Amino acid sequence: MSQSKFSTKAIDKIMKFVNMKGIVALKEGMLNILPLTVVGSIFLIIGSLPSEHINNFIAGIFGQNWTEPFLQVQGGTFAIMGIVSCFAIAYHYAKNEGHEALPAGILALSSFFIITNSYMVTDKGDIVKDVISKTWTGGQGMITAIIVGLFVGYSYSWFMKRDIVIKLPESVPKAISNQFAALIPAAFIFLVSMIVYIIFKFGFNTTFIEWIYQVLQVPLQGLTDSLPGVIAIAFFISFLWWFGVHGQSVVNGIVCSLLTANAVENTEMLQATGKLVVGGGAHIVTQQFLDSFLLISGSGITFGIVIAMLFRAKSNQYKSLGKLSIVPAIFNINEPVTFGLPIVLNPIMFVPFVAVPVIAALIVYGSIAVGFLKPFSGVLLPWSTPFLISGLMVGGWKGCLIQVIILLMSCLVYYPFFKKQDQIAYQQEQEAAVQQGK
Repeated sequence: MSQSKFSTKAIDKIMKFVNMKGIVALKEGMLNILPLTVVGSIFLIIGSLPSEHINNFIAGIFGQNWTEPFLQVQGGTFAIMGIVSCFAIAYHYAKNEGHEALPAGILALSSFFIITNSYMVTDKGDIVKDVISKTWTGGQGMITAIIVGLFVGYSYSWFMKRDIVIKLPESVPKAISNQFAALIPAAFIFLVSMIVYIIFKFGFNTTFIEWIYQVLQVPLQGLTDSLPGVIAIAFFISFLWWFGVHGQSVVNGIVCSLLTANAVENTEMLQATGKLVVGGGAHIVTQQFLDSFLLISGSGITFGIVIAMLFRAKSNQYKSLGKLSIVPAIFNINEPVTFGLPIVLNPIMFVPFVAVPVIAALIVYGSIAVGFLKPFSGVLLPWSTPFLISGLMVGGWKGCLIQVIILLMSCLVYYPFFKKQDQIAYQQEQEAAVQQGK
């Protein structure tokens, strides 16, 4: 099989997976928690200042509980990511199917709460009824939220597509008729949710959400938190991009919920114990690990190529491309390089494009594992935050230093491959000039 046929076949299979209804709904739904994580992080930073002296100074003015309002915001953002994701996934699934989407989101929320215990046990062993613990509405309930969101979105769309609904006369306002149309799918969804609750409550003496967390989410979080896991994440983002598929979007759609859950659990541990210790339950690989260290200057960490084009390129084509690419690279956008060099389906650039993020993953993972860099807490930033700034905000000066090391490594690894690419382009320009002279 020729390379072109293999590439086409591989791309077709990848795109088939990427465009699956559930995957699309999952990716779009997870984007809806971005305002919660980004803005919530700002309040978390203020409420968890890293300087004891500053904390004591502020406490002397406003009292020892001055951080409570800021942590209240954190509790109203990070701690509800699960239920927001559940609503959003069901909403986008129904919307993409062409149905009225709001009822699907509402039904997903109801289903989530049906399978969750409406009580909690205090540290003293007392049972407090008619409450929903934020433990399960945030990071620890993320996988359950995804399952419920996809189930409700699919079920609701199935009934709507087959017109198994209560129809009202056309004279009835649409807002009212839409709610009546949702009654039959709601009855089915609630019945299934109740059955699930009964099975796990009386059959296993637990809840579906707790069972999923122990059996599925914890192992998956552990997998993403391992060295092989983060190497796989770094590899596949670049690997898919090399084929022209948006690797960041695909991989993020799969692991984003797990990495975010890792970050949230780190935040909860920091608030409870005042410290994060590797080996003591703190997660190494979080969403910050990916966004602020494996994607700096864009997928493949192509900063080295941009620098080489700016200062070492002989061909006019790459000199111009370097000038056009430097500003987007600062904001972690590298499509000009990816498609302009190009990197996509370019055999010369495959090895460095895949190797650089993997090496970066080893550097960051090792830095945290040996204790040089602290595990990341709940400070989540937009992926477009410029490097050095992002390193400072999530990891202090040590985070900046690690980013600098990664960028220097990118320059060293990419340069010999770019030099070969530049030679080819330069020769082509010289040959074209000779042809024009004739």
